[in-house]
Amino acid sequence: MKKKSLTASFIGVSAVWIGGHFGPGFATGTSMTTWFVRYGIAGIFLPLISMAITAGVMYFMMEFARRKQTYNYRDLAYSIYGEKGGKVMTLMYDIVFLVTVMCAGGLCVSGLASLLEAHLGLPYWGGAAITIVLAALLCLYGSKVLSNASAYMMYFIIGVVVLIVAMSFIFGDYDLAGSFANASTNTKDPSFLSALWHAVLYGFFQSGLCFNVVSVSDVLEDNSASQKATGCGFLINIVLMVAVIFMMFSYTNVFDVSGDTLPIYSILGRLGFGWLTWVYVILMALAVLTSAAGLAYAGTVRFDSVLKGIQNKKARSAIITIVLLGLATAAASFGLKSLMSTGNSIIGYLCIVVIVIPAFTIVRAKLKKD
Repeated sequence: MKKKSLTASFIGVSAVWIGGHFGPGFATGTSMTTWFVRYGIAGIFLPLISMAITAGVMYFMMEFARRKQTYNYRDLAYSIYGEKGGKVMTLMYDIVFLVTVMCAGGLCVSGLASLLEAHLGLPYWGGAAITIVLAALLCLYGSKVLSNASAYMMYFIIGVVVLIVAMSFIFGDYDLAGSFANASTNTKDPSFLSALWHAVLYGFFQSGLCFNVVSVSDVLEDNSASQKATGCGFLINIVLMVAVIFMMFSYTNVFDVSGDTLPIYSILGRLGFGWLTWVYVILMALAVLTSAAGLAYAGTVRFDSVLKGIQNKKARSAIITIVLLGLATAAASFGLKSLMSTGNSIIGYLCIVVIVIPAFTIVRAKLKKD
C-alpha cells in the first residue's frame, strides 16, 4: 500500500510538472535570483502569484485532455477549437513548444554542463552529451515509466533541497538580519510593480510546461486525480521556491547572490561540506533529467504521427528525442543567464495569448459545460 501511494497517478503527474519546473534554473538558483531574489523582500512572497496562474492552467489543460483522451497537443488543439481553429492553434502550440524546448532544454544542458565543468572539470560538451543520452533513455519508455521515475526523483529532489536549506541556516555564514536591514541597498530592482509583473510573467512561461503534463495525463483516473495532481504540484512548488528564495535572500548581505551564475553552488562552497556538494551535483543531474525527459516525451507524443512511415515506435521516439534535445543543445550556446532572462520572457509573452488566456476562458467554459 505504501509503495502504491508513493507512485499514485496524481503524484506521478504532478512530479512531471515539478520536474519540468525544478530543472537546472531552479537547481542552480539562477531562476530564483533572476525572477525573485533581485526584488528583495517582496520576492519572497511573489511565487504564490506565479504558481496560482500556472496551477490554473495545468488543471484546466490536463483535465480537458483526460476527459477527451487527447494526450498530444495537436489532438488537444482540435478538440478545443474544432477543425479550422485546430489547424491554427496546432501551429501556435508547435511554436510555443519548440521555443520552450530550446529555452528550457537549453537551460538543462547549459546548467548541468556549467556545474560539471565547475565541479569536475568535465568539458562543456561532454556534459551536454551525457544529458542527451540519459534523458533520451528515460523518455523512451512511455508515460507510466516517466511519471513513476519522475515521482521517485521528486522525492529525492525535495529531500536534498530541504537538506541544503537547513544546512545553510545551521552552518552557513548568512546574515539574515543584515539582509532585511539593508534590503533597499542590496535589492537589484526596488520597483514593486516590476516585481509583480515579473512574478506574473514567471507564471505565464511556466504554463508552457502544460504540454509535458498533458502528455502523461492518460494515467489519471478521474477529476479527483486531476485536482490532487494540481494541488500537490502547487503546494510543493510553492514550499520549495519560497525556501530557496529565503535562503538566498539571507545571503544578499554576504555576497552578490543575484550576480552569481551558480548561487546555490556558491553557498555550498561557503559551507565547506564536500559530501553535501556531491549530493547537490546528483540533485542537479536528476532535476535536469526530469525536465529534459518531460519535454522530450511531450515531443514524441506530438510528432510521432509525422514519422508514421517508420514502423518501429521506439525508433520514431528516438529520432524525435534526439532532434529536440539537439535543438536544446544548440540553444545552450547562448548561456545560462541569457536563456533564463530573455528566453523565458519570450515564452511568457507567447503563452499569454496561446495558452493562459484560452485556458482560463475557453477550456474552462468547455469543462463547465461538460
